[in-house]
Amino acid sequence: MKRYKAGLIMPHPEEQKWDSVWKIFRFPNLNLPTLAALMPEEEWDIEIQDELVGPLNFGRDYDLVLISVTTSVAIKSYEVARIFRANGAKVVLGGIHPSALPEEAARHADAVVIGEAELTLPCLLEDFKEGRLETFYRMPGMVDTWDRKLPRWDLLDSKGYLFRESMTATRGCNYRCTFCSIHLALGGGEYGYRKRPPQEVARIVEGIEGSFVMFWDDDLLSDPRYTAALCRELKPLKKHWMSQMSATYAAQHPEIFKLLSDSGCTAMFMGLESISQDSLKSVNKQNSAAHYEETLRHIHDQGIDIHAGFVSGLDHEDVYSFEQTVEWANRVGLCGAIFRILTPYPGTKQFEELRAAGRLLSTDWTYYSGEHVVFQPLKMSVEELYWGHKWAKRQFYSFRSIGERAVRRARIHGRGELLNTFGVGLGYRAMFHLPIEDLPVNVYRDNGHLPPQPQPVPYRFPYPPVNDLKLSIMNRLSDLVPFG
Repeated sequence: MKRYKAGLIMPHPEEQKWDSVWKIFRFPNLNLPTLAALMPEEEWDIEIQDELVGPLNFGRDYDLVLISVTTSVAIKSYEVARIFRANGAKVVLGGIHPSALPEEAARHADAVVIGEAELTLPCLLEDFKEGRLETFYRMPGMVDTWDRKLPRWDLLDSKGYLFRESMTATRGCNYRCTFCSIHLALGGGEYGYRKRPPQEVARIVEGIEGSFVMFWDDDLLSDPRYTAALCRELKPLKKHWMSQMSATYAAQHPEIFKLLSDSGCTAMFMGLESISQDSLKSVNKQNSAAHYEETLRHIHDQGIDIHAGFVSGLDHEDVYSFEQTVEWANRVGLCGAIFRILTPYPGTKQFEELRAAGRLLSTDWTYYSGEHVVFQPLKMSVEELYWGHKWAKRQFYSFRSIGERAVRRARIHGRGELLNTFGVGLGYRAMFHLPIEDLPVNVYRDNGHLPPQPQPVPYRFPYPPVNDLKLSIMNRLSDLVPFG
């Protein structure tokens, strides 16, 4: 039987590559190991290249290349596809961006997978072997069972991540926030929220050698009864784990927090987005800002760290919202916070609304990373939003701010929080490229300073030289931070 060689590729934005992200923040990608598990081992030799942990190697002699594409790396991914195609490989693009804009993606690949791949990849592989790839492969129905074969975690670089094992217990989300694009890769959202039996999930977790598991669920609390049952199954396994949960369900079901903690949950990402109720309402976010502080206090009391997401530039926010948000985030003692500029991804309601209102400033997808302003804000200028966002990150992750949070958290939760909070804060500083010196612009004094202008070709291959000493120091510091 003939054997084929496949490369599964995950490009990353320039600010989120191996040379800028500490190992503690290099969470293992789940898409590529899941795809690899769908490829018959007796026919395929498979390699995974994740740019989060190392530079892409274009010298590999692949027959087939599968590239997972998000919007901010779409242009970069098209260049990656061009190079591999020039080397003789057939290239398939999939992921959120190709699912939203398949016609665009098709101009840069031999085939495009739209939606979840479990029901389409087997057919695509047969078509490839027969030399008759179709242009589009659309999921024919709902994927109600996944991971029949365990993800190929063994193909991930063991030295590139703090841990390799990741999975999902559920798929989908019950909400439709206007800016969110997650549902675009999950059948357009028509298949709703799906759950694996808790016993099945626990069996997989039990078989994992490591002590830590990442659940990539979009909202593990969308069905609190299911979450409670899952926690009861995970508790005897003595594993540590983290995931994402909705602030809405968290506020409505505080009894779940002890179950989460007892089952090994050590941290959760929570999309708070804004402390303004009007802003939340404007993007169809169901959170109640009035309940944030009480909810976070109950979660912290159970020893669970919260890493919160905030969106800058919502229509009800002005230049003073940055200072208010940072002050609030420090006061409630968040372990970590991710500040992103509102980004209207293609295919979302937000994108269509801003385009209809004439407020879109660019459709250069490279700048859809949450770090650039691609629309006209309502209550501030482009410059104020750009520099205000930078200011917020700089303030929250200043050494003084990190230290004050660390001491405050240690007084409440024990001395271990000193190292934990310091390590997480320094890791975020590195990931966000925060300089020691002050920003060149103070948004409250200089509103006329333009943000950096886009460069016509931001990505070049081969890669520029990397400071190996800097990388080794970053990775060593990551190893010292307690995790779980």
